Formats: sequence, C-alpha cells, structure tokens
Amino acid sequence: MANRGSRSTFPFGVGLKAVLLVATLAPAAVAASCSNYRAFDLDGDGTAEYVSFTYNRVAGGHPMGGDIVVSHKINGRLKPVWRQRGLNPWKIEIGDVDGDGRKEVVAGVWKKSRYDPVFANRPFVYSWNGKRLIPRWLGSRLSRRFTDFVLCQLDRGNKTELIALEEAPRGAKYVTVYRWRAFGFDGVGRVGPITGVRSLQSKNGQVLAETGQGLYSLKLVKEKLKFTLISEAGNGRASVR
Repeated sequence: MANRGSRSTFPFGVGLKAVLLVATLAPAAVAASCSNYRAFDLDGDGTAEYVSFTYNRVAGGHPMGGDIVVSHKINGRLKPVWRQRGLNPWKIEIGDVDGDGRKEVVAGVWKKSRYDPVFANRPFVYSWNGKRLIPRWLGSRLSRRFTDFVLCQLDRGNKTELIALEEAPRGAKYVTVYRWRAFGFDGVGRVGPITGVRSLQSKNGQVLAETGQGLYSLKLVKEKLKFTLISEAGNGRASVR
C-alpha cells in the first residue's frame, strides 16, 4: 500500500510507516527558525515539493510568527516557491484526505477566528496547484478543542482519516476519527474519555495513544473503533471508559 500521509509537528516526534515523518521540533528549540522537511509530490506531476514551516518565537508553548513554506529543489538546492504567511503553524500532516489521488497539506495552526476570537488550535486544509497552496477548508475547530492530530488510513477506502486528540471534562481527552466529506470533516467515531494521554502516533494503519501508563492502539473495524491497551509502563494503567 502506498504511503498516504506524513507529519510535521512542533511538540511531538514519532516514527511512522503509513504516515512518514516530515519535521519535528522540540519545544525547547526556540533558537530554531524553520522545521526540517522531506519531499512529497503533492500534485502528481513528478516534481517533489518540500513542505516545512517557520516560526520566530515561542509564546506560552506555541510557535508564533510562522509560515508554511513549499520549496522545490533547483540545482541541488532548495528554493522556496510559495509561502503561506501568518498562520502560526505548529504541525503539518500530508495525506490524501479527499481520496482524489493527490495529497493535501493539513496544518495545525494557532490562531483566532472571525467567530471565535481567541487563540486556539485550528485545522487548515490546503491543496497544491503546482504554483501555490489553495485553501480547501479553514476550520474554526473540530467538534471539540483539540491538542494533537494525525493522519492515517484506518480502513481500505481511498481517503486518509484525520484523528484528533480532543479536550474532555476534568483534564481527560477524547480520541475522535474524522473523514472528509464534500466540505470539511465529519466525525466517524470517538473513544474516551481517556486520562493521562500525552500524544498520538500513526503506524501501520493504526493510531497509538501514548499515556504515562502505557500505549493504546486505535483501529477502525467496520466503522467501529477498537481501543485497546497494547503495552503497559510501570505498574499503572491508563483509564479508558
């Protein structure tokens, strides 16, 4: 199966198979100004696009003042060909979310919105037309506030799902699976609340949720979510109800 997604992230770094690593930044790496990058042919024309993001400072744990940058390799050197400015991106995933055979850029950004005038994580989806990024969907939010997300093809369909780590009462989290519809994402299923969850990973067609007590596996089987503890850390167990 062809790889359908890739990630670039500010606070987390994980190894992926179904979702390839584009870039990782540690929160302490304030001196850095640009994420690492890898190549993806976003529009299927045989030319690789290199996608990265920049930032110039970190405020409250959030990278600020950054852009999404698309580059081409010319004479052995990367040359930026498009810059999507003023987004405060903290994570980039790349995958075919709408099933058209071309990859989209899905960015987690830290922004205010017109109808929600506070800083929050928001999902922005772009396509690449060979010259520039085209906004496909600039979401104010998902169904809940979210703190992390990954792309992963959880079933045998042609669309890559978006899986979000969302806020729940009393500090717990939900893990929600979304699938692209005509415009934006619809929820497919949700598990939780989950206590102690730290981050999401995507590997081998499944999503892993890391907690302080162990690692949970999330799989989508006949449109139903299965969430099981696959390894424990120490003597404790994460709580899923």
